Amino acid sequence: MIQFTQRRDRSAIALLLLTILGVLLSRGAAAAFAGGAVLMVIAVLKARLVVLDYFGFRGAPGPWRALLLGWIALVACGALASPLAQALR
Repeated sequence: MIQFTQRRDRSAIALLLLTILGVLLSRGAAAAFAGGAVLMVIAVLKARLVVLDYFGFRGAPGPWRALLLGWIALVACGALASPLAQALR
């Protein structure tokens, strides 16, 4: 069995699996608003992995991590605002 000792190895595998999941969910009827929200959650998880493990912010002070992860969440909410407004009309 393959052992992944480095955090980046586990993150790379997780990014690949999340990408495959995103592609599968974007096909067909799952691409409606609820599917779009799920895809956005997957994108946020992937962005979090990249920021923490590849940008090196896992060991950074808490305020820096909170600032970057808050920015990711703000962008994700902004991306979902327009479809949500259209769905509520």
